[in-house]
Amino acid sequence: MAIYKIFPTADASIYSYFPTKNTGLDEILEVSVLNDNKSGDNIRRSLILFSDNDITKLKNLKSGSWDAYLKLYVSNAENLSLPYKLEVNQVSDYWTMGTGKFTDEPEKKNGVSWYNTSSYVATASNWTNPSFYITSGGGSWTTVCSQSFDYKDEKDVCANVTPIVNNWFNGSSNYGFILKHSSSLENASGSYIKLNFFSVDTPTIYPPCLEVRWDDSAYNTGSLTKINDNRSVIHVSNNPSNIKSKTDKFQFRVSARDLFPTRTFTTSSWYMTNKCLPSSSYWSLKDVKTEDTIIDFDDNYTKISCDSNGNYFNVYISGLEPERYYKILIKTILDSGETVVVDNDDIFKITR
Repeated sequence: MAIYKIFPTADASIYSYFPTKNTGLDEILEVSVLNDNKSGDNIRRSLILFSDNDITKLKNLKSGSWDAYLKLYVSNAENLSLPYKLEVNQVSDYWTMGTGKFTDEPEKKNGVSWYNTSSYVATASNWTNPSFYITSGGGSWTTVCSQSFDYKDEKDVCANVTPIVNNWFNGSSNYGFILKHSSSLENASGSYIKLNFFSVDTPTIYPPCLEVRWDDSAYNTGSLTKINDNRSVIHVSNNPSNIKSKTDKFQFRVSARDLFPTRTFTTSSWYMTNKCLPSSSYWSLKDVKTEDTIIDFDDNYTKISCDSNGNYFNVYISGLEPERYYKILIKTILDSGETVVVDNDDIFKITR
């Protein structure tokens, strides 16, 4: 029931056609192959870096079985009619972001470029073991991960990078990720595929992030009985409406009771009897304004826990954008096999 997000400290695109150009402050990351038969190679790759402190925090937070995903959000895409594969690889050289933009004139050369890991110098590429088509340079990497896309797939990236993150947890130097198309596509004369993603400098709510997921749920009902009726009343009982963005995590409690309780002789109200959700119950978060699903229902990582007082789940607040409103949804699968999704407009805001 744990999903923790961190955001990059640096990113930049590098261009074989403009091999000395730095784009560290661009709002867009490019991962494209725009080769033609006249001007040679025009390959565009992107680098993304997360801080060592955040990686260490992730290492200490996660428990048990876990997975890590690099997520990027498409701003523009062209010529995606065929299946393709994006590589998300572990960078093996130290690099610096720089302060350039693609449109700078004259171009800035104070950070990473196709030729160099930092400020450009008029020598051969100083990337270690660079991989290239025609123009030497373009980064260096070791562990290779990937995500494949078919014609009808969503084009946002959600690549499983668990092997790379595990390398960092085990002491490998953290120089971030490099995103590129497959070598077969990059090396083909006349290849054309264009993908633009929002960078960490975007003014939107779609910066890249590294998301680590693990299951730390616990299910112990005590003396509580489970609901097993789709006419039950399920709601978040302790929604504070506003949560400070500096809060590490917040535990939401979920109440459940019968809509029509069985008549019994008692001195207390039938409607005060709290029950619990079945073990196959999950939570999800939506951005209220955009209606984007920020955290989707997941059978492994958004399980709702239970103790003797009822159900609960934890949300790590640092991975949510401040000054935004979020809605909680609950999904439960009854013992009968029926799936019930509850949307009670349980909304909270992350404040600065």
